[in-house]
Amino acid sequence: MLRTFLLVAAMLFFTAAVLGAVMDPAVWPTLVVATIMLCGILFERRRYGAARSEPVEGGWRETSERFIDDASGRPVTVWYNDATGERRYVDPEGGQPG
Repeated sequence: MLRTFLLVAAMLFFTAAVLGAVMDPAVWPTLVVATIMLCGILFERRRYGAARSEPVEGGWRETSERFIDDASGRPVTVWYNDATGERRYVDPEGGQPG
């Protein structure tokens, strides 16, 4: 819920900055800040977003760690890659939590 609110707020800020920069070129630093903020939020959502499908490439193992995803209320299983240290959150039922 908070992540969605932040995304919407960043999109509104970016839109306002674009309109402001069109009307007054002196507002371009605000547009730069809004762009960086929006890109950062989109990166965070993509990189650390909701649960994905099971990893098919090698090096991944399922852990015993389980929890309920706050956003969707669905169970999530944690997978771990020993080579990279990356953790992946997987919906064991194959669906994508919202």
